[in-house]
Amino acid sequence: MSDYDWLDDMAFCATFVRDLTPHEALARLGVEVFDGDDEEGEIDEGLVCARPAGGGTILSEENGFAGTLDEVLRPLSAGTVTASVFVNVNRVSSFVHYANGREILSFDPLFPDDEDELPQDYLADRKELGLVGHEAEGGLAAAMKLAERITGVRPDASSDVVAAHAVLEHY
Repeated sequence: MSDYDWLDDMAFCATFVRDLTPHEALARLGVEVFDGDDEEGEIDEGLVCARPAGGGTILSEENGFAGTLDEVLRPLSAGTVTASVFVNVNRVSSFVHYANGREILSFDPLFPDDEDELPQDYLADRKELGLVGHEAEGGLAAAMKLAERITGVRPDASSDVVAAHAVLEHY
């Protein structure tokens, strides 16, 4: 996941948000938004960093999961689309896609399911990326690529810098 060197490979949540700036994305969550990164490192839990990206914003949490919660994704996806990839230190993972305030798709990217009885949303993309089928390998890198495809949001040179941050009390 070389495009995401700023994520902790062991435990993270990355939420891709189409067409919103970092400040706009965080403001939708009803929290106080601060410019830049938490440079003092004083925030232990609930820190969400917002990074500019091509096509929108990527919200990142180290060892967090707020980007998978309905109460976060509903307002964040109003009038746009989001996709979140989450994994914790126990290798529990999820992919969640919302559009216009409602859940469209969710699955575990580390344990691909068989095609039978799966939602048809983005099935061709999921197959191509190895996220469906008995022989599929799945994986977080594939889930990140799917998030990029669904939202049109991709990291670029500006994504290395945190534009804004906030603290969520969903823990």
